[in-house]
Amino acid sequence: MASLFDPFGLVPRAAAVARTGLKVAGWAEEQAIAMLRARLDLPENTPAELEGPRPSPAASLDQKMRSLLDRALDQSTGGGQSELFHRLLDQLVPDEARIISALSDGSSAPLVTIRARTATGGPGRVVLANASLVGRTANLALPHMTPSYVTHLLSLGLIERSSEDPAMKEDYEILMAESYILKAIKTASRGRLPARIDKRTVRITALGRGLWEASAGTSS
Repeated sequence: MASLFDPFGLVPRAAAVARTGLKVAGWAEEQAIAMLRARLDLPENTPAELEGPRPSPAASLDQKMRSLLDRALDQSTGGGQSELFHRLLDQLVPDEARIISALSDGSSAPLVTIRARTATGGPGRVVLANASLVGRTANLALPHMTPSYVTHLLSLGLIERSSEDPAMKEDYEILMAESYILKAIKTASRGRLPARIDKRTVRITALGRGLWEASAGTSS
């Protein structure tokens, strides 16, 4: 019904459109995650034989530790690796899986961290961490989230930082031209003191490669 504040009844229509958009976005993400699970031949939930009996939420730390140790006694190497890969995949979003895919061939990607400088010229607070060109090469749905994705993958041990690669000079130039990096450099600069730019590379780790090979069905 129209009101004095919404004579054309547009608010209910806009709300309906927004709800529809959220449902479509949710469906798309579910499909992407389903595809990842399919590559690992995963069911919707981790198999019960992998999980084993789990203690109740109210269980003490001692009970939880004993439960894990009991499961470890009966778990094979293959079972332990499978459970680890399940747990890692459960922590990824589709864009992060794309980054793993982009680096799975052993290639490296430029990585930069922007720091402010102190009054004495030394390195100060981090303004932007782990910005990488891999967000562009991996064709991410949310490329502006690349620094957060890379930081998360680093914390999981699936990718790692390495030293700067001089052979990637042009790639670094492309990365440094990104608008969000230029903004970070401006923010980190202090008068005549320019921002400190730490150039590195990022590549997949042995753990990340193992996860990718298992999901792609190429492990020996």
